[in-house]
Amino acid sequence: MLVEYEKAKASDVEVQFKDKAESKKFSKIAKENNAITALRVLDRGSEARRVVLNTITMAMVSDCAHHLYESLRCFEKRKFVPAFNLLRKPLLDSLMYLSWMVADEDDFYTAFSSGDPTQINQKIIGNRRKEIIEKALGKTELTNTIQSDDIVSTVFDSRNENGLYGLFQHAVHLITVDRIEIKTAPENFNFIFKHPFDDDIYETLYATLPTVLLYMAHLVMLLFDQIKPMDADSKNAFALRTINGYRFIQSEENAIILAEAMGTALSPIIKCETCGTALKVTLHNAARLLFTDTYRCSHCGKNSPFPLSSIL
Repeated sequence: MLVEYEKAKASDVEVQFKDKAESKKFSKIAKENNAITALRVLDRGSEARRVVLNTITMAMVSDCAHHLYESLRCFEKRKFVPAFNLLRKPLLDSLMYLSWMVADEDDFYTAFSSGDPTQINQKIIGNRRKEIIEKALGKTELTNTIQSDDIVSTVFDSRNENGLYGLFQHAVHLITVDRIEIKTAPENFNFIFKHPFDDDIYETLYATLPTVLLYMAHLVMLLFDQIKPMDADSKNAFALRTINGYRFIQSEENAIILAEAMGTALSPIIKCETCGTALKVTLHNAARLLFTDTYRCSHCGKNSPFPLSSIL
């Protein structure tokens, strides 16, 4: 989404000036100050607001994407300390601002444009964390899939032994003593002596991160839709892939149910172009169909395209 919106310059805001005099005045003020100030002086507050919100969305999503990508690459290499350091910022910081913009754009913009950075400090919005996330989640298509309490507990609750907060703090600090639940063990430093091939951290990660990333992805989709509305088919395909993909990886039982349902619907009507064998929806093919709109023939091994998300 980010790449397509950047390429199309979708976040640019067009302003139609009333006359040459207004245009000239805008150019003068913008040169002396900036374009946002110029729009506000000209009483074009709605355009100024859209520029601000678009710019924040594009920059913050880009920052999140870079951090998430590099974090996952580090996890692949079992470099989990830098991985959690990279994961910490988008989940502990950016996630709340993205949630706030979706939950109550007016409230966020008022606080952001107040000129007082304490109004958007994490300590301030931390008191409203559950309310903001619950309201933002209610605007997505995820209300039947995940719960706001799960997001709050997984990311922000130091008492959740199976959550991410303690892992973030241990990755950043060699010693943690302020909270008993994440206190450093005696004669130890956080993570320093942890063997990189222990799997317990990865088990926690696999159990928690998909839920948080699913939520974040849907926030981003809604924010981009505010910048410039997406076509309905793209939004439907996005929802289909992300929600069913999430269910698919949650458990083997879910994966089998999805594969069987897809097989019942598709196997009688889809045949391999090369050998004519009917489509067999294995777990592998179910994942391919959901995530890549392709499948692999169980007989000859040929990979073929199939526009599942568009059709559904």
